Amino acid sequence: MTPAGLACPDCGGGVIDAQDPEGRCWVCWQVSIGVLDPPSANGNSAASDAVALEAVGAIEATAASGVIEGGRGATDRRSDLVAIAARDVKPESVQWLWDGRIPIGMTTLLAGLPGLGKSTVSVKLTADVTRGELPGALERQPADVLLISFEDAKAETITPRLMAANADLARVHYVEHALMEGAIDLTEHLPEIDALAERHAARLLIIDPLVAALPAGKMSSHVDQDVRSVLAPLAALAERRELAVLALMHFSKSAVDALLGVGGSIGFVGAARSLLVFGADPGDERGEDGPARILAHRKCNVGRRRRSLQVWVQGRVVDTDEGGVETSMTIFGDECDVDADELVRPREKKVSPRVQAEKFLRDLLADGPHAASEVYDLAEDEDIAKRTLDRAKTDLDVNVFQKDRKWWWELPADEEELPPDEPPDEPELF
Repeated sequence: MTPAGLACPDCGGGVIDAQDPEGRCWVCWQVSIGVLDPPSANGNSAASDAVALEAVGAIEATAASGVIEGGRGATDRRSDLVAIAARDVKPESVQWLWDGRIPIGMTTLLAGLPGLGKSTVSVKLTADVTRGELPGALERQPADVLLISFEDAKAETITPRLMAANADLARVHYVEHALMEGAIDLTEHLPEIDALAERHAARLLIIDPLVAALPAGKMSSHVDQDVRSVLAPLAALAERRELAVLALMHFSKSAVDALLGVGGSIGFVGAARSLLVFGADPGDERGEDGPARILAHRKCNVGRRRRSLQVWVQGRVVDTDEGGVETSMTIFGDECDVDADELVRPREKKVSPRVQAEKFLRDLLADGPHAASEVYDLAEDEDIAKRTLDRAKTDLDVNVFQKDRKWWWELPADEEELPPDEPPDEPELF
């Protein structure tokens, strides 16, 4: 053994490691036995590059901890982490797909109660993007949109809504699994979504609803770590492709605060950079039965919150080769001062668990089929027991069918709701 404390004969700067029989510092010793690479990208030796770190004890601490073990035959492990100096990052302004509300390169949540028209809002935004008419960075620049829908049928629901909204259909691309029994899973299919975004130069990705894109059985939408493990790679994709992601979520009726009203883990709201809340206009006496809605801005991490918007949901008939098809559309009106928290309904007077479960199912399934796993998760948010929910499903004669390797629930035909009425007055459009 060579006494420690002398200068290393190889690099002249490191302190000799007593374990090296040749009298070198720890770094040069590791280079000699093949654990560290000799030259670095800047032309210096790995040993000289590490002298500064060794001077403050970083490398000795790493060696002492056993993270990197010396000796021939040790695994050559390269770090997945890098450090980037702040001075090397050029400041940039936030780019907005929709001014102040939907940022480009980030994830935005659109949350609301079931059956009120969240999906028609996303269709309206899609149509405006394809025509270059959405106020923001892409105004007068028509762009393509990727649309992932787990609930609405393309032919019967989404395409008629797009037609009613005057979308450029050639710029809207439905993303689905190539196999009938397959299902889109964000933990597996993000590289393919990335490739599709590049191929079509898409600037907006819509996921409706987001929880359906989480793999059933592998993770829970109620576990923060599970949720963030999916949303972090999605956010990275959005940033890399300069893609705005608009993810739809259901709003829990038991919530008393709009920020906490999104069903599942708080990680959904925490990871999103902007949160839009959609609900019935509290100023309309008809409530959910009327056409008046409010789109409120509850959270924004990259700018100030914008004022709420009046929205009307209207019934429409679009002409096709097969005749008229009934559908619905949304019209944006003026800004207003309704707060997002006003869209959260207070708890209703106490009713029997069975009645509560039946009403929950009617409201949830009114806008189309839902995956059984999602129904159970949302029912848990409402404190509805699984056994009570199953009884309500039987009482309502809910249809159960299998698709894409999942079980789905839908209301029988006589339970489906008609398109909403026309607004009472002609709104001022923008």
